[in-house]
Amino acid sequence: MKNLVDRYVIGVGTLAGLIAVLVVVGLGMVLARAGEDPEPGRGGPVPAPAPAATSPSPDAAIDTPAESPDVPVAGTGTAPFAFGTLETQAERAATESARGIKVAMIELSWSAYEPAEDRFDEAYARRFRDRLQALRGAGMRVTLGLGLHYTPGWIFQYPDSRFVDQRGVRSSSVNLIFNQRLRGKAERYLARIDRDLGLRNFWAVRLNSGAHPEVLYPPGGSYWAFDRNAQNGPDLPPTMAANPRPGWKPGDRSIPARDVQRWADWYVRGLDDVVGWQMRFLTALGFTGYFQILTPGAGTKPRAYARDVAAYLPDGVTGVGAVWHKFYANLPQKHNVVAYVTSMADEPGRPNLCTPGDRAVPLADPRVDNWPATRWLTRVAREYGLLLNGENPGWNIPSRLNAHYTDTSDAGMMASTVHEMISCGFQGMYWAHEAQLWDGTVSFDRYADWISKTNGGHNPAPPGPM
Repeated sequence: MKNLVDRYVIGVGTLAGLIAVLVVVGLGMVLARAGEDPEPGRGGPVPAPAPAATSPSPDAAIDTPAESPDVPVAGTGTAPFAFGTLETQAERAATESARGIKVAMIELSWSAYEPAEDRFDEAYARRFRDRLQALRGAGMRVTLGLGLHYTPGWIFQYPDSRFVDQRGVRSSSVNLIFNQRLRGKAERYLARIDRDLGLRNFWAVRLNSGAHPEVLYPPGGSYWAFDRNAQNGPDLPPTMAANPRPGWKPGDRSIPARDVQRWADWYVRGLDDVVGWQMRFLTALGFTGYFQILTPGAGTKPRAYARDVAAYLPDGVTGVGAVWHKFYANLPQKHNVVAYVTSMADEPGRPNLCTPGDRAVPLADPRVDNWPATRWLTRVAREYGLLLNGENPGWNIPSRLNAHYTDTSDAGMMASTVHEMISCGFQGMYWAHEAQLWDGTVSFDRYADWISKTNGGHNPAPPGPM
C-alpha cells in the first residue's frame, strides 16, 4: 500500500497477528465508506421489532458501574469486554444478547427524518423508537449514529452550505464546520431526536464531522477552508477561532513557515470545533453517555505533519484533517470521550497489537512512524486520557478485504480484531455489520464463540459512565 501522502485519499491502516513494526498505513477505505447506502437499514426497511420487556423513557438512566470490586464490570479495558454489532436489528436481539452481544447500534438519517425543512417523518421516528425499545428490552445497551452526514437536500438552499477548497471546487457535503446557521438547523434535528427517542436511553453516541461518515473534511486531499465563512465571514461559528491567514492558500510561499504552522493547526481545530459543538449541545439536551469520535486510519503523524508544513501544505492526508495527535490534544472535552478506531484489522499480514512499552514512546518519536492505525491511535488516546473502542471494516468496504473478512483462521479479520481489542485495552468492539453474521458471509456462532472465549462466559451489559 502506498504512503499516506502519496495516496491523497483517506483509507485505514491497521492489522492483526504478532507484534512488529512495519510500513505506514494508507487511508483508501474511508472513500469507500463515503459511498455507503444513505438508508440506515442497509438493505431495505427495518423489520418490525419484537415486543420489548421495557419501554424506553428519558427517566430510564443507564446503570453506572457497580461499587463492589469483586463484581467484574464490562467495558473497562479488560475482560469482560463489551461486544457489539453495527446496524443491529430488533428481531435478533434476544438471541444475540443471550450469546454475549450486549451492545447494539442503530443509525439515523437526517435526510429521512427531516425530508423537508421543519417537517419530521413521524412514522420513521416511530420505527426507530420501537427498535430502540426492543433492543433495550433484550438487555442491550444501544449506541446511536446521528446520521448528520446523510444530509437533506433542502439544506443546500442556504448560502455557504458547501465547502470550497483552494482551487474553488465545491464539496458535495454539508459544511457544519464553518457555518453557524447550518449548525442551528442541525440542532433542531438533534433536539427532535431527543424528543422522540430520549438521548438518555443511549449508552453512546457516534460523532462525525457532518461532511463525512467520520471526523474528516471532504475527501480528495485538498484544503476545504475557502468558503466565505472560513475566510472570517459573518456566519463563522463563535467558538471557531478566526482564520489566522485569510486569503492565503496552501502552496503559497510568500509567508513564513511559522504562519503556515498556525494556519494548519487552525484548520485541524475546525474538526475539534464541530465535534465540541455536538458534545455541548447533546449534553445540554440531557445525554450522559459516551461520545465515540469516529477516527479512521493512522493519519498524518508528527514528523510527517512537520514535513507537510515545511512544504507549505501539499495535497494529501493533512487536507482531510486526519492529524490525530493535534486533533485529540485540542478536543475541548475529554471526559467520557472514546477514541473510536474505525479501521481495526484492515491490513492482512501487518501486526497491529499494542505492547506494554508503547506508553513510554513519545508521540514524535521516529519509532511511531511505522505503527499502524490501531496501535498509533491507542498511543494518542493514552496521551490524553481517553477511552478506546472500535470496529472492523465492513463487507465490501473495500472489496479487496473480503477474503480477509471471511478468513476463519487466527489471522483473519474477526480474530485479529479481537486480538487488537485485548492488547490495546479497548472497552470492546463492534462487528461490522450484523447482517453479515446471519446471511452466510461469516458465522454468528463463530463471533459468539470468540465472545465466550474472551469473556469466559461472563457477559454483563456494560455500565454507563461514572
